Amino acid sequence: MSHTAVIIEQGQSNLDESIEHILSLANSLGDETSIVIFGPDNTALLENLISLDCSQIYVLKNHMRYESPLPDEVVISSIEWFCKNNNVDLVLMNKTSWSLNIAPRVAFRIEGAYAHDCIDIKRIQNNELSCIRPVYGGNALAHISLTGNTPKVATIRARSSQEIKTTSDTNTPVFELEPKINDEDIRVKIVKTVTEIPEGPDLSKAEIVIAGGRGLGGPEPFEALRELANILDGAVGASRAACDAGWIDHNFQIGLTGKTVTPNVYLSFGISGASQHMAGCSGSRNIVSINSDKNANIFKDSKYGVVGDWNLVLPAFTDAVRELVDEK
Repeated sequence: MSHTAVIIEQGQSNLDESIEHILSLANSLGDETSIVIFGPDNTALLENLISLDCSQIYVLKNHMRYESPLPDEVVISSIEWFCKNNNVDLVLMNKTSWSLNIAPRVAFRIEGAYAHDCIDIKRIQNNELSCIRPVYGGNALAHISLTGNTPKVATIRARSSQEIKTTSDTNTPVFELEPKINDEDIRVKIVKTVTEIPEGPDLSKAEIVIAGGRGLGGPEPFEALRELANILDGAVGASRAACDAGWIDHNFQIGLTGKTVTPNVYLSFGISGASQHMAGCSGSRNIVSINSDKNANIFKDSKYGVVGDWNLVLPAFTDAVRELVDEK
């Protein structure tokens, strides 16, 4: 009997699509599926999770000497203890900066195999999984086979797995556990946490993304992109070139070394469409590109394209959108 554990990122307080998608994937892979969250500040999240379709929810509570947020060593040791004491053979996490730091270290601790940035996972046989992930800047898909009786760990690209039934008619049972952690394993103490207040919707989950690149020529045009994003209730993104130039913070970077976005509409201004950038936005349902170079690579992946100067297109487009929104 297989047991899949879906680990919820520490500090996450709301139920979002990424949790439901990963849980859908987990339910398609195994006989038993558990959700694992970290206590004690999780009341709001727990109330939403108990209606989801899974076998049980585990709340890992640690000794009070570990304040929230927990140091990475506490999180990793807690997951290690849980996996070894509950016969977990597959661990799934949403692909975020948090899991990129946690997941491979958990795999090492439990002596398991690790697959990163998967868009789908299929069970071939009892002990064999086929993990599908984009490679070469999203231009190809690699099928990675994880075999053997060893545990397996994978991070899943947000909103990429197939949705199936996730709601349950009855509340899922909840169990509280206190992992046994060795003090010598904890080498870091968190002194202070500074939280940056985001502007507008979360870039990785926004339904509309307005992105700018090197072709904008400087930082000032990003204010115009923010204006359009505010009207559309969207998020602003950028290419690596724009971020490296210091025009906008790297938190807004989209691409192979940045964030992955899958919005309904992806509007790009002055982005050439290098494969590294397209790896982060190729999952968008509708890509609309504005570029003065008719041979720009991004047009190959665009549903709609405008060959023209963004200085002329953007103001006119913003005015037209504002009029449509005001009419509603």
